[in-house]
Amino acid sequence: MTIRRLRSMMVGAVILGITWSCQKDEAIKPQEEQPNYLTASDMAGMTRLGKKLENPYAIENMRKALENLKASSPDGRINSEDVEITTTHLYIRFKPKTEDELSILQKDSTLILYSYPLDYEIDQPGDFYHDPEVPVDQPTYQYCAVEADKKLPDGVKYELLAELYIPDEDSDEADESHGRFASAEWVETLVDEALRITGNLEEEVMDNVYAKKSKWRPAGRIRVWDGVVGRFVPVVGAEVRARRWFTTHVGWTNNNGFYSAPGRFRRSANYSLRWEKYHFSIRTGTFGQATYNGPKRRGNWNKDFGSAGSTVVSDRHQYYALIFQAARDYYYGNRFGLSSPPRNSDLKPQVKIAADIKQRQTEKDSHAAMYARTGGALPSIYVRRWNRRSDRVYATTAHELAHAAHWDMDRGAFKLLVLGAYGAKIESSEAVIESWASGVEWQFAQERYRNLLGVVGYEYGTETTDGGNYQELEINEDRVYTSIVVDMIDSENQRFSRNHNGNIAFPNDRVSGYTILQLERGLKGARSWIEWQSNIRNLHNNKTEQFLNELFTNWY
Repeated sequence: MTIRRLRSMMVGAVILGITWSCQKDEAIKPQEEQPNYLTASDMAGMTRLGKKLENPYAIENMRKALENLKASSPDGRINSEDVEITTTHLYIRFKPKTEDELSILQKDSTLILYSYPLDYEIDQPGDFYHDPEVPVDQPTYQYCAVEADKKLPDGVKYELLAELYIPDEDSDEADESHGRFASAEWVETLVDEALRITGNLEEEVMDNVYAKKSKWRPAGRIRVWDGVVGRFVPVVGAEVRARRWFTTHVGWTNNNGFYSAPGRFRRSANYSLRWEKYHFSIRTGTFGQATYNGPKRRGNWNKDFGSAGSTVVSDRHQYYALIFQAARDYYYGNRFGLSSPPRNSDLKPQVKIAADIKQRQTEKDSHAAMYARTGGALPSIYVRRWNRRSDRVYATTAHELAHAAHWDMDRGAFKLLVLGAYGAKIESSEAVIESWASGVEWQFAQERYRNLLGVVGYEYGTETTDGGNYQELEINEDRVYTSIVVDMIDSENQRFSRNHNGNIAFPNDRVSGYTILQLERGLKGARSWIEWQSNIRNLHNNKTEQFLNELFTNWY
């Protein structure tokens, strides 16, 4: 058995209280230099761009298409249409230099941002894209199309790439009486001609006549294989995009994994899924927004991530999906009233969660490195649970987010706990930090697998026990990642249950009935193991509180 412990940290970083790492963790030193630009190995798995396409929606091409149509039928209906080709949208490349500047863009929910240009072929879809000319410690360029009269966010440099005329944008919120465009039939003819003269019509003529004239709404279902449950389960809260050139319609998956976008297309569109919400982003490693590039098609897109029947997580996007789900549940779902992990706000960048699948994950374990949040470019959370059970991936993410929330809730007390644990080498201080996060890990896993997904008899166990719940964990088996949070919540005394028959190797647990929220409230201001116990006793009335001291002294 390998007991999880926190490895060496720099004392200076400890004193400042800016870094935290589990023994599931190895500390990542703040001064460690990062490569300035992408290397060949960095680009493995990155989306590969092909040739630049001629833009059919550019003002000059739309005007040329209109002239062609008028010339081909001088006495026809086209010449009677009252159409003026003027700029409706702008194609823009934002150039954020810092995570704070990127956050400014992200706050504007009307900006649908892409990390890659929208007028290039994609030769090889990948998990992320970072422009090779942008340093890896800076956000990559962000591309989008906006209405011509939109006020752009202040404080972020941008480049105007093209003025656009988009007559066929169809969203549920659009005002169809604006009068700028002619009949739908004429608009379709104009767009077809613009596609033809720019060399982009070939794939379109393969669609049947009915498909070209009818509109369709992007919709579908997203699921992930969960080996613990033994079936595909919904991915909740994911953003699914359907894009055709510069028009994007976005849908979000509901509790059953279904999504439907508020807009329609006549022709095929490119589906994609970003493993991101406003407050957090899943990274493919140290950098690179995790993205799944789906098919270009007409009609619904359903996607199942992972392989049916697998018992461990071995598919990249299955891995991303489970990490995303845990983060989404902690930030936006039922988190039992607990404090939120750090939120994306002014001067507080979005939390980056690195989903590491490299072999080094066998040497360095998952951890929260909150010093990275000072600039936001590096991930604050590292999850290394590749080739583990799905519940271990999900719950470990919750564990690391619990550290981040603890740090953000009471930075002063947290700093003193870290100083005690890694400066003065007080094991009980480390036990406060890790036992709390382990309890949150257990709570989220139990809620998801036993209650939400209905796994009968499910018990989330520790990594140091062969089976069962935390009640199988002996006192000296792990004196840092203890069962104390579970013990204060449940009604089981493991010294006498499970055929332990009074074995003093197990904690004597006569405490029950506390909630995870009550235990977090006791954690606030707690600078030691004994202060945590005292706070819990003083803040809450519980019929078993007389046994709190007995329970805590099982360990210290």
